[in-house]
Amino acid sequence: MATQLKSCNRVIHVHQQLMIYNDVSIKIRPKTFSLLILFLQHPFEVLSKQTLLDTIWDDVEVNEQVLFQTIRELRQLFDADDVIKTHPRKGYAWVVDVEDVSIVTQQKSMPNDSHIATKKIKAFPWQQLIIMLILLVVTGYYTFKSSSTANDLSGTLVILPMKTLIDDNDHQWVYLGAMNQLISRLVSNDTLVVLSTNFVLTIMDEAELNKDYQTKNVRRIFDVSGASLIVETQLSGSTQNYQLNYQLHFKHDIKRGVIFERNINNAIIKLAKIVSSYSGHSLIELGDNFNSEFSNELLVRALELKEQDKHLAASQLLESLILVEPNNIVARDILANSYLRLSKVEQAKEVLLTAIKLAEDIDSNELPIVYHHLAVAEFISGDLPQALKLLETADKHAITKHDWLFRAYNAQLKSRINIRQNNLEQAHNSLNNALKYHGVIQCPVGTSITLLQLSDLAEMRDESKQSIEYFNRASKIINDRNLSFLKNRLTKNSRKLI
Repeated sequence: MATQLKSCNRVIHVHQQLMIYNDVSIKIRPKTFSLLILFLQHPFEVLSKQTLLDTIWDDVEVNEQVLFQTIRELRQLFDADDVIKTHPRKGYAWVVDVEDVSIVTQQKSMPNDSHIATKKIKAFPWQQLIIMLILLVVTGYYTFKSSSTANDLSGTLVILPMKTLIDDNDHQWVYLGAMNQLISRLVSNDTLVVLSTNFVLTIMDEAELNKDYQTKNVRRIFDVSGASLIVETQLSGSTQNYQLNYQLHFKHDIKRGVIFERNINNAIIKLAKIVSSYSGHSLIELGDNFNSEFSNELLVRALELKEQDKHLAASQLLESLILVEPNNIVARDILANSYLRLSKVEQAKEVLLTAIKLAEDIDSNELPIVYHHLAVAEFISGDLPQALKLLETADKHAITKHDWLFRAYNAQLKSRINIRQNNLEQAHNSLNNALKYHGVIQCPVGTSITLLQLSDLAEMRDESKQSIEYFNRASKIINDRNLSFLKNRLTKNSRKLI
């Protein structure tokens, strides 16, 4: 019997119940693995549902739903490859080539005749030494290449919402809640910034990725963000029997794997360790009682309404949510933003002050964000000195939290305040700082908007040549990256940047 089978560039080790793909070992649940082997042993042969049930589940009585779920797991393991074809009312067939690589391996390891064997024994020692040196160099190269992965990454780490194939009310929180929990476990550093949940949603909107985003469209995130690593996940299975598929998208590579766990929280912890091994981030222990602020379905619905500019409806949902979860800092921050859009500035300030107190009590990563938004509210109210004071506090927290994005936002708001106060030189310095901070996270959207702001400011300072230079730099980024949502800002009459 074959000990190693190969199909779709994956090597399946029969006895170890293991699959190797792109140098990654993927463990497969026993029943799922048995079904895989059965298919591989009968390629292109239609196997009836009853045959599959009788063969794989001969020790227990199950219904067809279990078979459907297991086949779905196999299809997920082979990603976009169409490996299993459904024949209505007949059964299923494995429809790709299968190779017995164990035979090839044995042939390579065995001498063809005694003459060759004798030759090998009589080989000169220096020949063996050269072979050993070559092996050491090759091994060292790949070891170094693997270990330097984290050092090569810079810019941002983008963790996408977790898709789920489990269609019930108990798992609706997973889409944003599990994503936010994974983000919360990773500590940003000055080289690779972990983007916050809110900003990831903004990037998805800019990349035109909807809630049911497809793997083939994920790479669009690289165009609209400074991402060096994108984490895509999908949960399937059932309670006490979860399967978490993940894909780590690098700019020129993809690493895939599967985690099997009885508990979603444990699966996320395992995934956080895997991501950390590539990104170099430190991990935070959140404890068993950690509950993501994005786990509430009301918040998900409110965010959807907010994206549709339905701020009144969003604010009503968020007001209800806060009554139930008064300590939900994220909900308060989003509510304040909706209030600002509805010109309810005083209500926004009140909500943000409470959010700040809650955030300071637990040293939340939301501190730079809520202080920045309170500064925005004071700017709208016309209290410019207070807005500047709040921005200084927001910036201190942003430095502590390695939040380069909000350092850039703070600098951009400072420039607007400086312009209001007719301090054009300080406004210019602030925008240059914003450009530098956006550069740290390699954000093309933030960089191009800041360049357009610098272009407008240069015109205000009668520096026409400099204005054109900034405008051309912004235009090149927008066109090269195909940032279609920003192209209208290249028309001066349609943009309000300063």
